[in-house]
Amino acid sequence: MHHARFATCRMGSTIVLALAVSTTGPWAQEAVEPIVSDATAVCLVCHGPGGTGLAAGAPAIAQQWTGSAHATVGVGCAECHVVPKPGTGRDIGNPRYVVDTQWDRATGLKSVALVADDGKPRERPDLWAHQGAEVVVNVSPRTCATCHEAEAREFHGSRHASAAQFVGSIDNFLGRYAEGPAAAISGCQQCHGSEVRVSRAADGESPPEYAADTWPNTGMGRVNADGSWGSCTACHSRHAFSPGVARRPDNCGRCHLGPDHPQAEVYRESKHGIAFRATEASIGIDRPGLQWVLGKDYSQAPTCSSCHMGPVAARGQSPGLPMTHNAGARIAWTLRPEVSVKPGAITEPDGRVVLSGPEQRRADMTTACQACHAPSWASNFFIQLDNAVDLYNGKYGRPAKAIYAHLKARGAIDAVPMNEAADYIYFELWHHEGRRARHGAAMMGPDYVQWHGFYELSKRFYAEFLPLARELGVNAGAGEDMVGFIDATLRGTEGQDWERYHAWTEGLSPEQSQRLLELEREAYGSSAGTP
Repeated sequence: MHHARFATCRMGSTIVLALAVSTTGPWAQEAVEPIVSDATAVCLVCHGPGGTGLAAGAPAIAQQWTGSAHATVGVGCAECHVVPKPGTGRDIGNPRYVVDTQWDRATGLKSVALVADDGKPRERPDLWAHQGAEVVVNVSPRTCATCHEAEAREFHGSRHASAAQFVGSIDNFLGRYAEGPAAAISGCQQCHGSEVRVSRAADGESPPEYAADTWPNTGMGRVNADGSWGSCTACHSRHAFSPGVARRPDNCGRCHLGPDHPQAEVYRESKHGIAFRATEASIGIDRPGLQWVLGKDYSQAPTCSSCHMGPVAARGQSPGLPMTHNAGARIAWTLRPEVSVKPGAITEPDGRVVLSGPEQRRADMTTACQACHAPSWASNFFIQLDNAVDLYNGKYGRPAKAIYAHLKARGAIDAVPMNEAADYIYFELWHHEGRRARHGAAMMGPDYVQWHGFYELSKRFYAEFLPLARELGVNAGAGEDMVGFIDATLRGTEGQDWERYHAWTEGLSPEQSQRLLELEREAYGSSAGTP
């Protein structure tokens, strides 16, 4: 919590804001002397502590800013909220103009084009002529890119920036229709983002109004009023924009938690999470910028950021890793869909790599692992992960997907999403239990692999999904066909899947029981299975 006292003095074209700051709490910062431009000084007359303007009731905004790195280099209210004048720089990069962002899902590439009306760039609908400047409330990554060009480019190429592009997905249908619009607005959109719409343009001294079903919104893939995608403040919370806040696991856990993607809970259970809680006060997580390098500035307590985005120190023959704002840059598998896959590389026509191929992504994550772990530890861990994902794909994911599709093809269930028991059972099988098992394996959460994962998968698949599929086939007059299709699907092309995954449902022979006992002894010790 910051307590600030302001005093100003002019130095050339800028104002130095002398500031006495006392700080307490985990994010305490050293006292600083913000550099305030003339334009930002005008803002602080009303918006600073003691101001009398529209936002005088929110003095914490200025207090947060005064403790930020932005304040020490003269980046204030005006530098972010005032849009450049027409003709300033390249129009495509000027956030006063609207752009059209497109995503080619086949190639993974995104493109950005300037929107024009009668040959002139279209101005964004939320411009507000205010106190002699043209300002916007909805600051987009295009403004951040003025200083943070590389970070903005990496983020733009990531799946995070595409998080709002799930129109037509079963998740969106579930929130919007099965649950209801308010659930989607206050739930789905606050993580995924949505299109920010202007319900009323600015009128004189009255600011524009954003539609209440789209704002406030700090969803990761938010479609901004200037047409750009993404929200930097989803992680770098206003107005301190602290890297320490962005690095904390709780920040990622704002969205990555719950029954379908419990990364926060898995991390908390894992050895990594335990180490972080034990050493958080001593690892310098609030250090600025690139001064927080794994294997150099801290160790023992990797956060989500450490493994997925943070810089890793060079060692021996390893050059280490640079920081990235593409959170998927080191992830070989995508564990989100019905059946996990390893996405290919994404490369711009000029050869610039947006996303490396899965082998390189795995190599990069291995580099992060080996900052703390021996090579054999890391390689064996990834073998365990791959085996768990292959088990899910082969035993549950592919068969369930094929059987569910066959139910629809035979008319055993209708085409309306999420209106029958089979819809929910199948959805939760891959979207809930299936993801939990996979994410648990990826992040060393054994309870999420087992009891929250594969146990729930097994129960739902054998005790709910398969019996219901057979019953629905009979009810649709296609019982024999359905039973035959299920049998063929579970057996695989040459019967290998049945022997590997499902033969136990027929019971075990004495020889098989003995072999099982031997396997248990090999895994748990020579006395396993003895009275």
